[in-house]
Amino acid sequence: MEALKKIFITKKEEPVNKVEIISEDKKGHKFTFFESGYGSSKQASGNHKVFRACLNDVYMDYKSKCADDDKLQNKLKEPHIQEKGREGIELKKRQTVKGILEEEIKKDEEEIEECKNQIIDVKEDPEKYVEDVDKKPKAQFYIGLIVLIPITLYLLVFYISASYSGFFKDFESISSLGVKNTIFSADALTSAFNDGVMEGVFVLTIPFAFMGLGYLIHMFQKHKSWVSYVKIGVLFVITFIFDAILAYLIEMKIYEFNKTPDSPDFNLSIAFSKVEFWGIIFAGFVVYIIWGLVFDFIMKEYENIDKIKAFIRGKRETIENLKKSIIEAVEKLNGIKKDISGIEARITDLQSTIDGFVFPNKRYLTYHAEYVKGWYLAVTDNFDNLKRRNELLSECETIEKEHLSKYDLTNENTEGIIYKSQLN
Repeated sequence: MEALKKIFITKKEEPVNKVEIISEDKKGHKFTFFESGYGSSKQASGNHKVFRACLNDVYMDYKSKCADDDKLQNKLKEPHIQEKGREGIELKKRQTVKGILEEEIKKDEEEIEECKNQIIDVKEDPEKYVEDVDKKPKAQFYIGLIVLIPITLYLLVFYISASYSGFFKDFESISSLGVKNTIFSADALTSAFNDGVMEGVFVLTIPFAFMGLGYLIHMFQKHKSWVSYVKIGVLFVITFIFDAILAYLIEMKIYEFNKTPDSPDFNLSIAFSKVEFWGIIFAGFVVYIIWGLVFDFIMKEYENIDKIKAFIRGKRETIENLKKSIIEAVEKLNGIKKDISGIEARITDLQSTIDGFVFPNKRYLTYHAEYVKGWYLAVTDNFDNLKRRNELLSECETIEKEHLSKYDLTNENTEGIIYKSQLN
């Protein structure tokens, strides 16, 4: 027993010299945790209940001192302050991106509304949005179309009848048919096909050749140049010559049928002197010019309608593209908002740490070990009864473990225990 006591006494003398390094100064009184533990244990006769109270007092006192030590707290909180600064920079970046995305979405939405308004307004005021377009192209187009259809039917009838009469018709029966039937024949097309397929096709397609010339005139008018005007003039001359040929052939057949032995041979002078000759020309050529002008007019109005439709179609495509852009921007914005919420939560948490205090548990465990060592040594020095001493040491050991567990001090790898402010 005495040998055991000497061992502990020896151990008592060494730590006292060592723990002077870990000294605390409170209200001008310098003492060591080891000496405090030894003295308290000696006064309480190693009682485990008193040991529990003493450990709590030591812990609370040290905790209070740490909380009041601004220099220590600033050092312990420095990593959290730096982390808050980094999070603040990230927050500003996200907020900048958020502002840009919101501005883009707002701009796209305004552009969509503008496109919708333009789609409505272009129908009422097309000149405002489309160049070289009439105010009411659709109405003018349908009016022109109504005029063009009967003129087209007229030209079909005239050129089918006139070409058949000029090229294929037999005038032997003119006395029974009458002169009026020499040009306009109700059965011209049927008669042409009765004469032969080629004759029928020829008579049937001649009107479309003239309409093709009218279409060319319309296309040439699109190009405002002297070459186009020359081409248009040539087409009009060709049409006039063809009408003159038809009129000449028809008038010649009529003249040959009616001539007497004293009548001179038919020639241009005789043809030019006949009213029917000029009537046939103007019945075809003048109406053809009217048809060409009306056709050109409705084609321009159709192009105007097409321009408006193209404008509307372009605006609708723009709207669809803007909607897709908004959807993509909203998805990005939701992600940015989620990031901002997370960063703000981390900043709030870091601020709670900064406003609270950090307890240096590793440093406390060093002092705690010195205090417990002093308490145990006092028990060893003051109790010779081995059984009683071992009971006290066992009880105190249990109290120590409970104390460390109570204040979550069992993890030695933790750098500091954070006590956050509850004011945020």
